[in-house]
Amino acid sequence: MKKIVEQFRAVFKAMPVSKKIFMALVLGLVVAGFALMFLWANQIDYQVLYSNLSQEDAAGIVSKLRERRIPYKLEGGGSLILIPAEKVYETRLALAGDRLPRGGNVGFEIFDQTSFSTTDFVQRLNYQRALQGELCRTIGEFREVEHARVLIVMPKDSLFVEDTKPPSASVLLKLRSSLSSDNVAGIVHIVASAVEGMTPEQVTVVDTTGKVLFKGPNQGDETALLSSSRLDYQRQVEGKIVGRVQSMLEGIVGRGKAIVRVNAEINFDQTDLSEEKYDPDNTVVRSKQRRVESSEKGGENALGIVSVDPGQTGIPLPQAQMRSEKEDEVINYEINRVTRRVTKPSGTIKRLSVAAVVDGTYEVITAGDGSKTQKYIQRTSKELEEFERIVKRAMGFDADREDQVYVSCFPLSISAGIEAPDGTGIGWLAHGRQYVRLAINLVLLLVIFLFVVRPLLKSVKGIIATVEATKALPGSDEGSESAALPEPKVQGMREKTVMIAKSNSDKTQQVIKGWLHETE
Repeated sequence: MKKIVEQFRAVFKAMPVSKKIFMALVLGLVVAGFALMFLWANQIDYQVLYSNLSQEDAAGIVSKLRERRIPYKLEGGGSLILIPAEKVYETRLALAGDRLPRGGNVGFEIFDQTSFSTTDFVQRLNYQRALQGELCRTIGEFREVEHARVLIVMPKDSLFVEDTKPPSASVLLKLRSSLSSDNVAGIVHIVASAVEGMTPEQVTVVDTTGKVLFKGPNQGDETALLSSSRLDYQRQVEGKIVGRVQSMLEGIVGRGKAIVRVNAEINFDQTDLSEEKYDPDNTVVRSKQRRVESSEKGGENALGIVSVDPGQTGIPLPQAQMRSEKEDEVINYEINRVTRRVTKPSGTIKRLSVAAVVDGTYEVITAGDGSKTQKYIQRTSKELEEFERIVKRAMGFDADREDQVYVSCFPLSISAGIEAPDGTGIGWLAHGRQYVRLAINLVLLLVIFLFVVRPLLKSVKGIIATVEATKALPGSDEGSESAALPEPKVQGMREKTVMIAKSNSDKTQQVIKGWLHETE
């Protein structure tokens, strides 16, 4: 090893100054390249632990990270915390055990530590704070909501029923994107159901721009909310029909070569029909009553007194027998009656109008110079009629509703024969990202070896060969640590002439022949 070092020192001393500077630069570049490569390959990959944190949650999380000696970075004004990628999920589970983050709101964990000296007023106030915090956390789970704040007003209890007031709530939302009417209604019902005695009419929802999303007591807001839900329902119906029809047409003519639009007229009126029908021709005996009465007067035993003189006693005479009979019959008939109640649901389709445009076919024409052009060919009327029948089957055509279908053929702006990418290579790209760093390291090593190390080794080998050749010359000092190069020998005119003549023998012969001809 010592011999190699001494040999390298001798070679380095024998090198000219320019080569020494070049070698120093090359070595510096090599060292710097390896250092950068090492630092880049071994740098910590930080990923997001939590984002959009409040100051209280960020302080608590940073304190826990310091206790566990986990490196971290703060960005976004302290609302974003990054830690090494391999510790993200483990740290989240550990912080969840410590109930972090809390979302900047105090929940029911406020009752984990209670004191006997706490008054009833403080307990009720803590319960209200905890309920507001839990509602904020629940509403914050919506994807469109970035931050939520809930304020609840609990009225004082009264001994008189007529003086009792219901609780009310106000919700302030900071949104990432717009909320649909269904989501707003869901938030209103979550808040109303979480507070005892509260109804949705007592909830007000406002966003940070000052826009009132829901205001219960105003009936106009409920009507607007209902209209928005109806519009959403209409769009859903139209979207489903468009999807069915367009997917079927694109399966025939090709992807991206069919355009379908649907207009659905929806009847949102709810009809409640009650009907009673009487049929006098169809009668049924409801009840029947019959009564018979008979009576008799006179007979053999019945005697009458006949007297002419009022002072004389009358002579009894026999009377005639009288008999009477009476019969009553009452029949009650039930009239046939039909009672029917029909309730027609709202949201039924009143009429559908479907317009479909399909692309034609293209024929590739090759010109005499080899250039290729595409010629558009219109579809025939028979094909359009077949497409119309297909559209009717897919949309559920009903002639009684007076549905309308129109199918036409036009050249679309999408180039024929060019299909959209199916995205099958995206998975391979995502799978190969984890090997990008290794590949870059290998490429960097190869570049350094080819363009830095290899030329340097060749240069050193050439210098060593030159020094060894110099040592082999006679008169060289064998015992010195570094053999000096021989002094360049000064050539005279004769030596130069001989050297030129040897290097260019043909020209030398021509010159000599010319000299000989001149002497003759």
